[in-house]
Amino acid sequence: MTKDDMNSENDVQVTANSIEKEEIKSEKTNIDSEGIIPDEILEAIPEEERGKVVSIIKQSMFSGISRRSNPIADKITPDHITTLISNSDENDKRDRVERKSERNYNLILIVIGLLFIGFLIVYLQSNLSLLITIITAILSFIGGFGFGKSQKSSV
Repeated sequence: MTKDDMNSENDVQVTANSIEKEEIKSEKTNIDSEGIIPDEILEAIPEEERGKVVSIIKQSMFSGISRRSNPIADKITPDHITTLISNSDENDKRDRVERKSERNYNLILIVIGLLFIGFLIVYLQSNLSLLITIITAILSFIGGFGFGKSQKSSV
């Protein structure tokens, strides 16, 4: 027997062994999956993926049975949950009040600014160059302030 003949015999044996292992594995999968997954669903899944799907389902079933519980979660009572919910509600109410007061503050600032500009226009009508200079300075300040605020909020 030559070396090539021995290699080809070994290849045939390895191939035969792998085929037998795959058949045994698929039989085990079919036996193990009986009752877990209906045959119609198993037939719809490609053969290469059946083992993976069955193992995932088994793992999820096992994890459901052997529930890993947090020791603190076991000590939580309905009273604790009620307290958490009421604290959350109170926090939401405080946030709403804070947002409302912030809106009111901004509205007051805008009204004061408009009144000041109206005052300038009424009393500086006779000196237009000074009025234009002051309005330009105010608008520049507001634009710079807004730009700085937008840069700060984006960072």
